Amino acid sequence: MNGLAWAALALAAVASGGDLTSILRHDRRLEYMTKPAVVVLLIAAALLLHPASQGERALFVLALLAGLAGDVFLMLPDRFLLPGIAAFLAGHLAYVAGFRFAGFSVAGLIVGLIVVAITAALFLGRVLDALLTSGRANLRNPVLAYAVVISLMTVSATSSGNLVGAAGGLLFFFSDVIFAWYRFVKPVASGQAVNIVMYQAGQALLVLSLALGS
Repeated sequence: MNGLAWAALALAAVASGGDLTSILRHDRRLEYMTKPAVVVLLIAAALLLHPASQGERALFVLALLAGLAGDVFLMLPDRFLLPGIAAFLAGHLAYVAGFRFAGFSVAGLIVGLIVVAITAALFLGRVLDALLTSGRANLRNPVLAYAVVISLMTVSATSSGNLVGAAGGLLFFFSDVIFAWYRFVKPVASGQAVNIVMYQAGQALLVLSLALGS
């Protein structure tokens, strides 16, 4: 890591604090400014740092760009939810491909598989049932496909041998579990705030992992 990359990460943290403030204050204008700014600054950090793998960085930048599009879609009315899901799905596929440039850990693979299997058993059925009972059956297959792909990303992260990348993947994964629960099943106290902190911290750790190797 170099000074400029650290500066971009620091500014991303400031923007993330602004985004959290916008959620707590229900300030949509501030959210429109700060939420995309976080990912833009993370992209800048990814481009400025010295990566362990150029190929991994290129794919992670693509993933971040897809995440930026997804963030914008999710700030818009509900009719843009499906494009938002599609954008994040594409981003996770880019992360999966990027992690193939990293190492491989059998222990990490086992841990990742256990985590996603237990989480799916506890939550996925409830989310899919809620979509059917709430009249949003058209989202059932996209949400199921997304669940499969983010699980694949998470296992790719944990099996990469990069502990920072694994932590980032797990934070991203559980942030989306919280998002799906409060968006489709039932309200969660401070759910949106917790979701955004975990999501943005996860993305930041994924960027940081580029400089650390496995």
